[in-house]
Amino acid sequence: MLENEEFVDLYDQGKLAGILHLPPKHLRPCPVVIYCPGKNGERYEVHRLAVKFARRLAERGIAFLRFDYYGIGLSDGNYYDMTTSGKVSNVVKAYEFVSRHPDLDASRTVFLGFSDGARIALMSALRTRVRRTVLWSPLFYEFGGNYPGGRHPRFTRHRNERGKLVMPWAGLWVGMEFYRDLQSLDTETALTSYAGSSLLIYGDNDPLIQEEMRLSYTDQYAIYSGTDRNRVVEVPEAGHLFTSRPLEETLMEQTEAWLRSEQLVQGG
Repeated sequence: MLENEEFVDLYDQGKLAGILHLPPKHLRPCPVVIYCPGKNGERYEVHRLAVKFARRLAERGIAFLRFDYYGIGLSDGNYYDMTTSGKVSNVVKAYEFVSRHPDLDASRTVFLGFSDGARIALMSALRTRVRRTVLWSPLFYEFGGNYPGGRHPRFTRHRNERGKLVMPWAGLWVGMEFYRDLQSLDTETALTSYAGSSLLIYGDNDPLIQEEMRLSYTDQYAIYSGTDRNRVVEVPEAGHLFTSRPLEETLMEQTEAWLRSEQLVQGG
């Protein structure tokens, strides 16, 4: 841990483990980015991308809060208890923490969602009236429920908790409740209702994004419009996770430039 980085405990369903990156004291109170990982993402993210970006922004006067959702990482709970609605609730609690923190300016909060964390970020923005979102490789729908091989899953009882029906996914056990919850959500309304500013970044070599754009009505949603208010950036040769140093640098540079345009970065 570097100076101005501190462990924080949030509470929602149980204890949520987080880390707050703060700028130097003379730059506070300051804007803050709340990070929303994807389906099985943790607070550090693939190739520690969230850590790198958090430290970069803190140097430029923007705080960064990253935490593990309930059931993931070092937070309480089990992965098979994870639902989208639960994650949105966790992010709302994170926003409430930010709103009470004397060094943070909650009126300048940004939600940053990666992969299906974009859905969490957007729904959380509507719950909290946050007006700025950054969406990396956004996946708002799980076509076919994101079932392995596109087939309807066969659930089994968890060996340790016989009352839980689960199925394997990416080395984890996903609960039936995750899919029930997903079917109850009105993603379409969330997409059409969001009226804030946004930055959407995706790679041109990402088959998941290509499927999303092919099967959903992206031309009807403001976040895909490519206007000054809702910027869209396509990164050449990038896949879903931006897994190379040059690609992650492009991702961070583009996001920082947008934050500057929103007058959040010092000197912007």
